[in-house]
Amino acid sequence: MAKQKIKQRLEYLRKEIQKECISYEEIIELQSLSKYIDKGDILLLEWANIYEMEKCNHTEQLEQNIDIHTEKTEQKEYIVCSLCGETLRETN
Repeated sequence: MAKQKIKQRLEYLRKEIQKECISYEEIIELQSLSKYIDKGDILLLEWANIYEMEKCNHTEQLEQNIDIHTEKTEQKEYIVCSLCGETLRETN
C-alpha cells in the first residue's frame, strides 16, 4: 500500500473512532497499520493497542504521577505499575 493510501486509511479509521462506529475488522486493520502511525498520535496508538505497550516507561510514570499503586501480600508490600502490571519495587 502506498504511503498516501495508508495516510488516507488512517484518517478514515480516526473518523470512525471519533464517530464511535469503528468495527472489529477496522481495529484489526488499524493494528496492521500501526507501524505507520505517528508516535505522537495517541488516539490511533491507543486504539491499535500499541500506546500502552510501547509507552510503559516506569521512570516517566513516576515523574508524571501516572497510576502507580501498591499491592500487599501477607508479609510484603510492592509498588506496581498499573499500566503494565510489573512490580517496580518492594516498599519498606
